[in-house]
Amino acid sequence: MKNRLKRYVMLLAAVIFQSCNLFSPVDPLPPAFSKLELVDIRRTELTVSGTIFNPDSKNDRQEKKSGGILEYGLVYGTTSQLDIQKDKVIKIGEKPAQVPISIQNQKITGLAADTRYYVALFARNEGGGIAYSEILEAKTTISPAISATRSSVKITNGPGLAFDLDAGNMISSSDPKGDVILDLFTITGRGTTLSITGAGNLQLKNLGVADYDKLTYLDLALINDMSPKAIGFVVNTQTANSVIAFKTGEGRLGKWRIESISGNVLTISLATYEK
Repeated sequence: MKNRLKRYVMLLAAVIFQSCNLFSPVDPLPPAFSKLELVDIRRTELTVSGTIFNPDSKNDRQEKKSGGILEYGLVYGTTSQLDIQKDKVIKIGEKPAQVPISIQNQKITGLAADTRYYVALFARNEGGGIAYSEILEAKTTISPAISATRSSVKITNGPGLAFDLDAGNMISSSDPKGDVILDLFTITGRGTTLSITGAGNLQLKNLGVADYDKLTYLDLALINDMSPKAIGFVVNTQTANSVIAFKTGEGRLGKWRIESISGNVLTISLATYEK
């Protein structure tokens, strides 16, 4: 009899304890994140991807108290102690239609070259407050990658042809990718003249005879007097290895060396940098 009473008391105590747990306070949880992935890195730009999740609640009451995500995005700066109150923020969205939230190939632009940055995802929900992902560390490059490079390439000039400085190719003059129309002609008593007419918002500057190899991306970026005006000059021993700086309509900077002309064949070197 005593054993039955003891078991009954223990069972009753367990039921009461469980009932108390059902109605005891629960703590809200902040959002959760995947590892932030570095997709691409350039001179003034980083590209990242990651995922934001709802927290792993232990029960329905905790899930309800944590609530839905109200806003989310990226926070970045030059120190590892990131805080949306003091660092730069890219707000990507708020109150998403569904979770998980997949953030793919998100660009962070306007960065300084050759600088170490720290980046994290952030999200704020209704009950758990603001949370941050694992911090990603990355350093921007000194100069952008070269999208097109040519060295002492011979191109044959002719009617209806243009040059795409972004890709470094001769194309039809009717192709919208054309940046310049080239025209070679001979002036009696003067020699062979090269005329370069820009298209598609191209800007040019003739730097004259210059050291092509030592001309850096930063040198090009500091030129503030490029012009859409056409360039023309006689190619001879005095003007061979003239260098033209340019900015294409797509925003790429580059350098273009006019090495020589023989008949209707133009020999050039070219380097076009990514944006």
